[in-house]
Amino acid sequence: MRLSVFLPEYSTQLFIDLSKLYQDYFSPEQLTKPSLQALIEDRQSQLFVTLFNARHLGALRVHTTEQEATLSLLCVRGLTRRRGIAKNLLKEIEKRLKNKNIVVIKMCLNEFPEQQKEGVTLFMQACGYSLTDSLFSKNL
Repeated sequence: MRLSVFLPEYSTQLFIDLSKLYQDYFSPEQLTKPSLQALIEDRQSQLFVTLFNARHLGALRVHTTEQEATLSLLCVRGLTRRRGIAKNLLKEIEKRLKNKNIVVIKMCLNEFPEQQKEGVTLFMQACGYSLTDSLFSKNL
């Protein structure tokens, strides 16, 4: 499966797909087009998506400081989980961050719903992240 990772361009399909991706994260009020547009346009961070067959299958928000990146809102559509989409997305983001001289990446486990924490922990550890006090980290 060949996946593309990029900063999203506005389209009706993007908003449909983001609302499906984040239905377990956000309330219905936060899944409106204006709210999702604000998420995309946030100047403090960048939202990356992964695309396959004109569908957005995964997304990840990245906030960077001088040498550190904080990841959030990592999500893959339930129907397409366990197919390497999140791993590909994470790997591509890590490569881009390394090219920007970022030396450490962090992500908080507590942002995930309770029922997903065990799976997220196993996934992140398999991707080379260590977990300390609910914070994943990886040196690049």
